Amino acid sequence: MIRRTGAFLAFMLAFAPALPQAAIAQERVETLRMRPGATQTTVRGIVFGRISASYRLEARAGQRMSLDLRSRNRFLYFNVVDPRGRAIAREQTQWDGRLSASGLYTIQIYLLRAEARRNGTAPFALGVSVFGRGDPGPGPEPLPGPRSWRVVGVSPDDVLNMRETPSPRGFVVGEIPFDADGLRNLGCLEGQNWCKVRYRGQEGWVNGRFLRPE
Repeated sequence: MIRRTGAFLAFMLAFAPALPQAAIAQERVETLRMRPGATQTTVRGIVFGRISASYRLEARAGQRMSLDLRSRNRFLYFNVVDPRGRAIAREQTQWDGRLSASGLYTIQIYLLRAEARRNGTAPFALGVSVFGRGDPGPGPEPLPGPRSWRVVGVSPDDVLNMRETPSPRGFVVGEIPFDADGLRNLGCLEGQNWCKVRYRGQEGWVNGRFLRPE
């Protein structure tokens, strides 16, 4: 389980009394990533006055997301915005729902307006769970190419990440050794920027620049 601290907001809290009200009406945004194979994590931070905290999390259509916000300040709530920009939850402290779209979801944590105007403070812990495989979407069309790949260009003290989606922000679902071979070719996107492979029974996307035909 990952735990993060709101160091930036703590810094702002220490100096906020000296700032004009308009200067602290802002939002801090972080991208939340879970460890490979993990389905839940806890984020810890603090909201002060009009400074809100937002977390972006990549998820797939068909998965289920559960959120649990805990704080001693009873005026602290969250909204959830889907990848299309639509709010699917408003003014909640607990929420559970099945996701209808794949992409980045935004969890906005904030104080209600009256409490924000009083410059209230709200340390919090947000529990985030994402379950199920969801819909990975269509794979690439098979293109003429090798039956299998070998890994090249990766440092001996590093690994090649296998991701759920063809993006550097996709969830890491596995790690492939720097000198691995026998990666089954399941098709590449145009230009071989990303290729889908099968390695030791697991499937995922890898950066094509680290692959060479066997």
